[in-house]
Amino acid sequence: MLRQLDRHPIRALPEAELAPFGDAFTAFRQAGMLRYRRPEDDLDLCRTGFGDNGELVIEGITSGGHRWLDIDFGVVGAQMRRATGLVGPPLERLSNRVLHLGRPPGDVHRRAFYLVRLFGNANALDIALALKGRSSGIRPVIVTPVARDLALDVGRRLELEGIPVVAAIGLLDEEAVVPLALRLAGAGIPEQRPPDALEIDEHAGTALFHRKALDLEPRHFRVLIALAREASTDRGIVPADALLEELAKSKDQDRQPQQEQVAVSISRIRAALRTAAGTSADSEGQMVRNDRQGGYALTIEKRRVFVD
Repeated sequence: MLRQLDRHPIRALPEAELAPFGDAFTAFRQAGMLRYRRPEDDLDLCRTGFGDNGELVIEGITSGGHRWLDIDFGVVGAQMRRATGLVGPPLERLSNRVLHLGRPPGDVHRRAFYLVRLFGNANALDIALALKGRSSGIRPVIVTPVARDLALDVGRRLELEGIPVVAAIGLLDEEAVVPLALRLAGAGIPEQRPPDALEIDEHAGTALFHRKALDLEPRHFRVLIALAREASTDRGIVPADALLEELAKSKDQDRQPQQEQVAVSISRIRAALRTAAGTSADSEGQMVRNDRQGGYALTIEKRRVFVD
């Protein structure tokens, strides 16, 4: 059913193929996830074909039947939420592809789960960033019906944005007494991060270095985000003009910033990183270096930089 749900349009299932599943088929019917396309009639018991001239030919009677069942996307999401024990605002249908399922109760990782069908390279970033925007400080986790084979660049961007994608078919709790219960305890939790990592939560407006909070004004925080995003690439350098634009976007910037304010921000960021790391200004090496062409770059290894 999950495989059929992830196709466009959602493919119906033939009753004859589902009959061998017995109690499971009955449970899916009773939950309303599968609905007969039309009332039963005598043609459902006929095996039909077409003659040489295109006329309909009734070949005989079969006990298997030919009835088809449609899959109700909204009811599938409601069943997942109920069976998994998710809480929060009621189930919300954001589009014909996206359902907000809810959050695990007492979740210290602050995750919100979304069921997304037809999730592919063409729409992955648009959907993911929209969900991140509406989650407001809560980590969105995208649940696709089956595993999706995304392009490397798309997967990398999702990773940089801190938006995990997991497949429902791989999370099914086979011991559950109700259908579509998912094992979400470890789903979408960030990988174990080193103790000296730089961890930035853009939406919450917080940053940690060596597990200690960085005390930065909003304008300097924006500059740090720009540096950290670029540090996760091989080049790592951000032009000074790009940092000036970040300062101008800050809500606590009351007038158009000047170029020297970029240097001020870099100085504040260096000081905050040193304080968190427990190093002094006289220590060898800077955690933010000047580029010869007028840009800046974090010297923190990209494997230690995380922007969520």
